[in-house]
Amino acid sequence: MDYVIAIDLGGTQLRVALVRADGQLVAHERCATLVAEGPEAVTQRMLALIAQVRQALPLGQTLRGIGIGAPGPLDPTTGIIYAPPNMPGWDAFPLQARIAAATGLPVALGNDANVAALAEWRFGGGRGLRHLVYVTVSTGIGGGVIMDGQLLLGRLGAGGELGFMLLDPINGAIWEDLASGTALGRAAASAMAHDTTSHLHQLATPASVTAAHVAQAAAQGDVLASQLMAREGHLLGLGFASILHLFSPELLLVGGGVILNNPALLATAREVAYAHVKVPLYRDTPISAATLGEAVGVLGAAALAFGR
Repeated sequence: MDYVIAIDLGGTQLRVALVRADGQLVAHERCATLVAEGPEAVTQRMLALIAQVRQALPLGQTLRGIGIGAPGPLDPTTGIIYAPPNMPGWDAFPLQARIAAATGLPVALGNDANVAALAEWRFGGGRGLRHLVYVTVSTGIGGGVIMDGQLLLGRLGAGGELGFMLLDPINGAIWEDLASGTALGRAAASAMAHDTTSHLHQLATPASVTAAHVAQAAAQGDVLASQLMAREGHLLGLGFASILHLFSPELLLVGGGVILNNPALLATAREVAYAHVKVPLYRDTPISAATLGEAVGVLGAAALAFGR
């Protein structure tokens, strides 16, 4: 059976795994990314973890290559990373070439949200489908699109940036500006200034409140927090409706901490989406929670390497 090395390069954690063709993680290592030390230092940590998991390759088995999922913007064709917002100093860094030269293996690089879509398609809830959309709602909103059995990349290799859909044509706000976890925290901070009785004040200050605080207060019956969660569900649902119209998927899978930690929020967003679609048949499209959890990053990188 074939194997690949899969790398999930995050702004906080670096995960490296040896993955079998059926998706089994044979060996898995992680460490702090420490992005402030710069790309050269992070690359050396990556190579050290690669060497560790490579030792677990069974005797006589084939190591096909390496897949890397990383924050964008990046060019999956050239393998160059271009200044991710949470990774200072990574402007025009040729990560793919560096890892290939050091390991002697073919390397594929992809946007982290795109490779997450590949993970769900190959190993998770989207197995066997030809048309799948994956959305992640956390600090920001990202996604990936599988159409006709192919990852949608577009001319610049940056297709599927679902969080950049324009939802407010008057003010120019994109979906991520309105419905991400960061946006929910901002909305809570603004609302707390006008409601001094909310339980949110016992959990955080307006300067420190997060989406998790809002969800916690809503679960405890706080009126303001419940209103904020209802608004969040409405805004997510509008985006989901647009996705159904744009891509006509067989399945829409939603991951990220904001959704996976709040099942009721997904139910609200699903209802809003079905209420706003203009093609009645789209109400039969399942909108479900993603299935792979924390492993989605390394499994996506593995899917990228296997599909190379």
